[in-house]
Amino acid sequence: MNHFLIATASGAALGLSAPALAQDTPGEAVAALYDVISGPTGEARDWDRFRAMFLEGAQMTVLAPQPDGEERVVILTIEDYVERNRGRLSEMGFTEAETRRQTHVYGGLATVLSAYEATRHDTGETIATGVNTIVLARQEGVWKVASLAWRSETADWPVERAFEAQ
Repeated sequence: MNHFLIATASGAALGLSAPALAQDTPGEAVAALYDVISGPTGEARDWDRFRAMFLEGAQMTVLAPQPDGEERVVILTIEDYVERNRGRLSEMGFTEAETRRQTHVYGGLATVLSAYEATRHDTGETIATGVNTIVLARQEGVWKVASLAWRSETADWPVERAFEAQ
């Protein structure tokens, strides 16, 4: 999830509608996560629903590319993310559309690479593209986010590099 809103980095969303907690598959969990933070200008997000999508102790990690080519790493709790983005997401309106996905499942563990394009509703501007890495775990039959990390695309690190065979 690009997260244009962490200081200068930010939020995410697929723009697909998903039932409140329809997380019976890894794909449903990812779609629900993106859905809950997307919305038009002036619409408050359902932060209780957002919190319920994460395992206790889950964290978010932002790799923010710097002008010198290094990456600043910022680690957020779920509450940090909510507090930093609560007002901003509804003020500008924000959608992050998934453009590509790769999922690996091993029992009750899934790792998802999800490429995105983030758009502001208030200006129509595409504000970022990049890749989210989402680790999911199945708890009591429901897929929940264990960790979420994202990085915005740069000339040196285009989205396609995340999906190349190693």
